[in-house]
Amino acid sequence: MPKFRVDPISRIEGHLKIECRIERKPELNNEYFVAECKAPVTMFRGFEIFLRGRDPRDAVLINQRICGVCPHPHALATVQALDDAFDAVPPPAAVLIRNIASCAYYIYDHLIHFYLLIGPELAVLMGPEYGAPILPPVLGKEGLAKGIGTHYAKCVEIQRRANQVVALWTGKFPHAANYYPGGVLVEPTLDRIAKSVAAMVDVWEFVALTHIQDIMNLIEANERLKEVTGEVLGANVGLEDIGVTTGNFLSYGMLPWPEDYESDWLNTSKREKSVIKAGCWYDGSRHPLDENKITEDAKYSWYDVPDGLHPWEGQTVPNRNKPGAYTWTKAPRYDDRVCEVGPLARMLNTMGTEWRIPRIHPITGENYGDFVYKVRNPKGSVLDRVVARAACALICANVVFDFLKGLATLVKAGMTKNLNYKPVPKEAKGRGLWEAPRGALGHWVKIKDYKIDNWQAVVPGTWNWSPRDSKDRPGAGEHAIQCGTTWIPTLTVPELANALYPGWGDTIATALTRLNPKLADLNMEPTDTGEKVNATLPLIIVRSFDPCLACGVHIITPSKRTYVFELKHGLCSLC
Repeated sequence: MPKFRVDPISRIEGHLKIECRIERKPELNNEYFVAECKAPVTMFRGFEIFLRGRDPRDAVLINQRICGVCPHPHALATVQALDDAFDAVPPPAAVLIRNIASCAYYIYDHLIHFYLLIGPELAVLMGPEYGAPILPPVLGKEGLAKGIGTHYAKCVEIQRRANQVVALWTGKFPHAANYYPGGVLVEPTLDRIAKSVAAMVDVWEFVALTHIQDIMNLIEANERLKEVTGEVLGANVGLEDIGVTTGNFLSYGMLPWPEDYESDWLNTSKREKSVIKAGCWYDGSRHPLDENKITEDAKYSWYDVPDGLHPWEGQTVPNRNKPGAYTWTKAPRYDDRVCEVGPLARMLNTMGTEWRIPRIHPITGENYGDFVYKVRNPKGSVLDRVVARAACALICANVVFDFLKGLATLVKAGMTKNLNYKPVPKEAKGRGLWEAPRGALGHWVKIKDYKIDNWQAVVPGTWNWSPRDSKDRPGAGEHAIQCGTTWIPTLTVPELANALYPGWGDTIATALTRLNPKLADLNMEPTDTGEKVNATLPLIIVRSFDPCLACGVHIITPSKRTYVFELKHGLCSLC
């Protein structure tokens, strides 16, 4: 079978490559499809190693540097692990402040994913009417006047407004400075609340009116995609048919209510009253979370550690020369299940397969109609993943005003206590389980002699981009690419766009070549037999997970040489 690889993959966070073997399917007009995929994560960081021996409170600041895209969830998971270890329950005002910052952060993150990261591919599939506003404004003012990039440009403005709210409550963004075991270090005031309301109204209007409309347009455009694949392949293949995983979806829950914090949130086997519920969805229903069922394998990982360890007993012993290994990620499993984590897991565990989310203006009360969606594929898909992310953003845009109102009530009543201070324990352990935008995020700490004795982090990218496990089962991401429906055409991106919408590909080709002549062959990859194939669909699948694998380039060699890499797929948002 021919094979190709994409290395590095752009428009994700971190370093990931995919290696695909492809074969022709006679029953589908003899077109190429992916038969096997491996997805090595190609860098090692070592945070779990250099945290050892430090003051536990340092971890709140250090762990945010794990990722420059999602530092806030690392801060929250870390501080909750320390809350647990210190036996310090945050006061109601602190719970609300953490939630307010989380909502604003989530919206920023989910918006830039849709418009900046996966949007360029989706825009190609959506055509000139629906896709043009999502494209980057590569043609400048001339293009904006024609509608090219208008929503993309507005997103850049709105995500800044959301981050202003994060910074207002956490000191700065990225990398919050105001989180501390047992609460927060910022004083809740009516002034901060008023500024947050003003900013979040602008954010709500973009999410509820512009973004959700773009999502509905994507759902409609998907029908056109199925028509074209029906003509080319002889089978109607849409975005709900690609990127299929195992049907197992894990969520740790998020956004607890202060009144339920001790009775519901701190018991991870409950977490049924939080805005986003915890649980594992499989066999068509939600099952309560049992954190003791989390294990990690390392058969194909560059670590010399046993398989099947719980994070409490987790070890980090790197070995780049381990025979048979191909990645720096381990293979986490829940109850021996390969699980997908992320927005679809959150929505399934919280609302099941049918979602209804109101769109009522937080100030005027005007009702714009509920956003309603029924999951298209019970095992997950590109379409369901993208829609779920928008649904999560809308939930956050709605509920943040409830949190702000609740905090204002506490301030007016003089209940502004923001910290339940406890000293560093001599010996303790704690865990923090939280939903990062990309999925289930867990931090586990053991403290001995007032210092960190061991720290383990199992992040969403580890779940979704794990290698094969001890039973040779691929992780969710690898499974999604080799699920059997990942078409690998020989058409170029402009040719594919023209097949969908005559003339649309010519517009895209003009934009690509004006940006960089090398982009005329965007996503075209050579196989080992010399044939060029279009890797767009595997890349859409990868980006539908919004991978977040590390937060910077760290290449170290004994000779201290500097290496310069030319990224064929580019760093710009269009490529």
